[in-house]
Amino acid sequence: MNSIDIQTLLPVGEKLKPLLNKSVITESDMKNILRKRGVFISGNDKKAIVPYLTMSLLSPKEFEELQELQKTKEDSLKFRNKSVESNSSTNLNELVDTDLVDVDVIESQINDCTFNTDANFKVVNSNKLIIEYEISRTDWNKDWANAESKFNGRIEIEKDIATKEISFVSEYTSIETEEINGLILNKVIKELKEKNEIEEKKILEITSDDFTNEERFEFLLSLTKDSPNSLLKYKSVRNIEIGPDKTTNLHLTQSTIILDNSVKNIIINGEKGETLQNIEYVTNKIYHKALILRAVQVEYSFNVVGASGTCIIEFGFPHFFRSYKKSKVFEVTLNKLWFDKNSVSCNTKGASRKVLGEFNNFYMDEFKKIKSNDEEV
Repeated sequence: MNSIDIQTLLPVGEKLKPLLNKSVITESDMKNILRKRGVFISGNDKKAIVPYLTMSLLSPKEFEELQELQKTKEDSLKFRNKSVESNSSTNLNELVDTDLVDVDVIESQINDCTFNTDANFKVVNSNKLIIEYEISRTDWNKDWANAESKFNGRIEIEKDIATKEISFVSEYTSIETEEINGLILNKVIKELKEKNEIEEKKILEITSDDFTNEERFEFLLSLTKDSPNSLLKYKSVRNIEIGPDKTTNLHLTQSTIILDNSVKNIIINGEKGETLQNIEYVTNKIYHKALILRAVQVEYSFNVVGASGTCIIEFGFPHFFRSYKKSKVFEVTLNKLWFDKNSVSCNTKGASRKVLGEFNNFYMDEFKKIKSNDEEV
């Protein structure tokens, strides 16, 4: 009987680095694995943590845990939106060429991935265009027999002739589809600017720079309620991630939880009995000026066009406390969606888009309220 070469099944040393360096695998994920081994690390520098795992042998269970973390995070639908006022009433299909995107050029810019489909715009109507595509990525950290991962990306562009507003919806999962969507949108926006259809300064995209620390708390927490038409009904907060703003000279001296220079961030888990009402940093506004609220994870029930159930949506500004995240844009992630018994035959992807479309309207309304209050002041 031939002996089994373990290294063909479990990557070790340098071969493990590609998986650990994936941005979806966080410092916290790696520290949790080490903690189970009795290894405790105080710092949060990813570059310093990776060697602890590459210089040791991962058990099959630990490797499977890392794989599952990567798969779960990459399979989650993520959405970003932007809009801009156009300068004319010209139909969108007259402004954007359906074959504007060159997949060969994009493949040369994105490492280790290839397109399985074309990336041409589909004309839904004269003022609505959609690109849907699939890519493959070679990933040797899966297993030797199945080293290919597939991911989908989608972009929807729609123009409201009455208001002249053009909206861009970017839907992605993996890092690669996020980058590809960014390249496509940049090309579309460049095309529209060259045709004098839009102006750069008028593009509306919510970023962390739009808020003070206090306003960021106000904005994110304003979404912990029912949406205006109750298609999304608030159930509970699952997680909140906060940390000290080390760019300020403010100190939290009256708190029962210590957040000093040795603490980068903390995640408060609502499943362990915490609620918004008893989280001191959340309810007491005296702390908001000195804190950064990075993300909130909320459970809602939903009822959209014949589909009902429960979903978990995470929203916030991912770049805070994550050195590998560069974008400051507000991001929405649908972590989980499951149907009620009467809706089990519904299409998951279709329902997900409807849920996130409703959430988009919800957070845009809240954002505009906060900004209008600023203008009044």
